[in-house]
Amino acid sequence: MQNGNPAARLLDVIAEAMETNASASTRDAWSLILNTAGNQALMYERLGKLMQLSEETSFLMNDLFPRQKRATESWKKTFDSAFSNMSMGSQFVNFQNAITDTAIDHLTSAVDLLASKNKPELSADDIDAFVDTLNSLIYEALNSDFEQKVMECIVRSLRKIVVSLEEYRLTGTILVVDSIEQMLGHGSFDKEYLASLKDTDLGKKILGALGDLANAVTVATPFIGFFLTETVKQTLGAQG
Repeated sequence: MQNGNPAARLLDVIAEAMETNASASTRDAWSLILNTAGNQALMYERLGKLMQLSEETSFLMNDLFPRQKRATESWKKTFDSAFSNMSMGSQFVNFQNAITDTAIDHLTSAVDLLASKNKPELSADDIDAFVDTLNSLIYEALNSDFEQKVMECIVRSLRKIVVSLEEYRLTGTILVVDSIEQMLGHGSFDKEYLASLKDTDLGKKILGALGDLANAVTVATPFIGFFLTETVKQTLGAQG
């Protein structure tokens, strides 16, 4: 099961890493690149997700393009070595120097090859727009007339979707869809919660935003549509 183009997401992060201040500490560099604001636990969690992209890309390349096996093994070995030999207290230039031009060229080829099997990824501008919209809705929910327990559940669920979007270039589409599913699925056993979403102006705005997001990720990764339950499709007004 493909989750978009993991090679493209990996290359996007590596390209940013290669442009990051070489004299910064490795810890500070990754905190900046992965947007963790000094939260070390979150930085290590996201680094793990970044390294997993290498595994996903390698698996897909070997499965879909077996003739590229030598090139795949070559760039993956370089990346694995660069990550495993990192020292958080050392200068980031040590990581940058470990990533060879040849490895980046091979990964770029993998991006192009996998792109032939996938629709385009969500753009950074699209993600930023969705995050801004959801954060605005979180603010409105916090200041709404929703019952306290309903408000807390809606805000918690929206924040989870925001996190899945912030980590999109690491984790792809599936976690975004899972977060939407979990938020709307809650309405199947909490009627007050469902009514707050379907029968209030703010609830309708939230559903509209989630519908737009669901449509966007379905276009970016077509098979995702099959993983939206009928209940969720109906709640979003996306029949069929």
